[in-house]
Amino acid sequence: MLFEVTDIPRRRLRVKPAHLAAACVAAAIAFAAHAQQQEPGPGETPPALDVLDGIPGEQMGEPDQLNASDIANAVGEAEAELDAGVPEQPAQIHQVPAAATNAVVQHVDHPQGLALWKKAKLSGDVYLARTADGKQVRFTIEPKLQGKMEKLLRMYRPVGAAVVALDPKTGKVLAMAEIGEGAVTKPVYPAASVFKIVTGAALLEKGVSPNDETCYHGGIRRLVGKLLQDKPNLDRRCLSLSMAMAKSANVVFAKMAVKHLDGEELRKSAERFLFNRPIFDQPLEQSSAEIPDDGLGFAKSAAGFGQVKLSPMHAALIAAAVGNGGVAMEPSLIDAVNDEAVESTGSLRLLNVETAGALRDMMKLTVSQGTATPTFHERRRNVLGSIEVAGKTGSLSNYKPFKDYSWFVGFAPADDPKIAVAAVVVNGAKWRIHAPFIAREALRAYLVGGPLGQPPVARVKHYKRRKKHG
Repeated sequence: MLFEVTDIPRRRLRVKPAHLAAACVAAAIAFAAHAQQQEPGPGETPPALDVLDGIPGEQMGEPDQLNASDIANAVGEAEAELDAGVPEQPAQIHQVPAAATNAVVQHVDHPQGLALWKKAKLSGDVYLARTADGKQVRFTIEPKLQGKMEKLLRMYRPVGAAVVALDPKTGKVLAMAEIGEGAVTKPVYPAASVFKIVTGAALLEKGVSPNDETCYHGGIRRLVGKLLQDKPNLDRRCLSLSMAMAKSANVVFAKMAVKHLDGEELRKSAERFLFNRPIFDQPLEQSSAEIPDDGLGFAKSAAGFGQVKLSPMHAALIAAAVGNGGVAMEPSLIDAVNDEAVESTGSLRLLNVETAGALRDMMKLTVSQGTATPTFHERRRNVLGSIEVAGKTGSLSNYKPFKDYSWFVGFAPADDPKIAVAAVVVNGAKWRIHAPFIAREALRAYLVGGPLGQPPVARVKHYKRRKKHG
């Protein structure tokens, strides 16, 4: 069940109807992410990312050919979440109908500037565009953060990548960039272990404590039917729900879900997180979550290996909601029209405060002790200094053709977030970068500043070269 937010004051913008109509005409069907060959100067128009493959620029050289073992050894987060296997039989799927969200959305029609973003030019320290009737629109995008994200994607040029950053407390879009097969607003990516946030919330609300342990046998990554059975003589390793989230332990999540949840309960949890339903009234494609009722199919879905597709914008919204005490703020791209402030007033409570707080603490462990630790720590030091990060990784590979998907969603500072980020990367057999690194650099650029860092795989490869050549 969804609840209307009552603890956030409702604010209406008093803008003349003519101003609203003029800006709304420019709204398009989807957000447009774009990139620059270099950090933009005054008056420059940011070029679209979908043509960057033909643009020469800063490059790190062609990555070496890596086999699966090299990849797993090079980056800890990729090693931690391998493919969960192929379902034995197609599962029966029960779709959740789209919810009537307008009844629980506080919303004031305001210009989103979706198409205008394509026309944006950097002027000083803001992005500006003009409507058809000459009104000046100022965007919420932060130029320094946007420029660094675009530069980062150009430097490594994966098969595809997309990154979105939001202000969790206002919904303002701080950055959005894509390259290659990347799509900021399209739910074309398998959610993988990011879906453990949804399962984790459902378990918490069924009364499972973050400290409750489940014992298991076999590996924590690959999931087959026989591993779902309790076998006291074999189940000699145990993980709490918190550490299962941190280490992305598929078998533990699967066993907990089978023991405490059913398909209908998990479908309702997914719907609360805005799957299978409109995301406010934004022109965004719906993310889909098909949750079967049968044992192994349900278990795999709960662990993050079901038929679940997610967009980076939606993923950032999920992270922002957890960081914002369970409340999702409507994404907003327009900051002002003719210098009159435009504020998003759409909001949804996805989780109660206690559940959101428990998820936040569990996600902290992902960065401090789990799958994202190698990315966020160098020489045993936190890359962001004293700033604590909460997050969740995801990884999944398809083989025909081979594509490696990696995710990171999170927010920082963890206890009072100023930024939420979602990054997804699609790699082939050759690669230099994974999503947790992109997210780390987004958080660092916004909260700390300084030059872009170097991803873990690059450090490993450079070290091998030096050693080889003496």
